[in-house]
Amino acid sequence: MPTIHWEKKNSPCTARLIEWCKINQDARLKIFSDSAKDAKEEGRTRQQMTTQKNTYMQQLAASVFIDDEDLKVREYFQAHPLAFVKPIQGRFTSLRKKYNEINLQLGQTGAGLSFEELNENEKTKTLLDRLLQTFPWWVDLHGWWRTNPAYNTSFSTADPGQDFAAEAMDVFGKGKGKETA
Repeated sequence: MPTIHWEKKNSPCTARLIEWCKINQDARLKIFSDSAKDAKEEGRTRQQMTTQKNTYMQQLAASVFIDDEDLKVREYFQAHPLAFVKPIQGRFTSLRKKYNEINLQLGQTGAGLSFEELNENEKTKTLLDRLLQTFPWWVDLHGWWRTNPAYNTSFSTADPGQDFAAEAMDVFGKGKGKETA
């Protein structure tokens, strides 16, 4: 199999992968295991896997590679389309890892905020602007994965904006040095 360049000069592969996921919302929801909570909040029915995940992965692979800039990739895809399912799955694993690296920098509560909420705060907006220069797909991924613990491992179920450290200091710091009966 020829080398697939997901990043640097051939990042169009990742751009096509993300674009397919945007266009094919039902398939995307099934690939990423649709959340019952999200479906309820959005006033729609939950999308459950009715077709095997590999079928969607094959459709996604066709969208990404059938017109690839690299002739060797296109030819190999034409001859062996099923061989491209694993690279798609591997790319999602890589995207999830990079997505969570950014979320770690946002902190537990920040990782659970929407992109719009993060942009309202000057501190997180500045941080995101810098991080998005190296990982522009975070915004789309965050829209899909923000509340999904299978993909967002940094997310806290606490109310966004809570400061547990300050609250702990208020509770425990007040009694410091005092004896209680």
